[in-house]
Amino acid sequence: MWEEHGKGRLGLEVYYTGRQQLEDNPYRSQSRPYVELGLLGEIVLGKMSLFVNAENLLGVRQTRYDPLLRPRRAADGRWTVDVWAPADGFVVNGGMRLRFGAQ
Repeated sequence: MWEEHGKGRLGLEVYYTGRQQLEDNPYRSQSRPYVELGLLGEIVLGKMSLFVNAENLLGVRQTRYDPLLRPRRAADGRWTVDVWAPADGFVVNGGMRLRFGAQ
């Protein structure tokens, strides 16, 4: 994270998830390892600041490797496999913050 007080900040996050043992998955017994990257930026404009947050910049999704739906219902009745990687892919959001009172 880089930050200059009163001006803004910029941050980068990196997450690594290694192989995981999977139970009752018809497609694989081990998950694939993956890396997730995120970026946060904020700029201060007086009593207002604008920010943007981007998550999963590499677009990692479990469905890029295997389907979430099983070819047939499991013994316990479930139609889906357990989630072992992000299910939503790349996400970006932003907003505005307002400061009230003296600083």
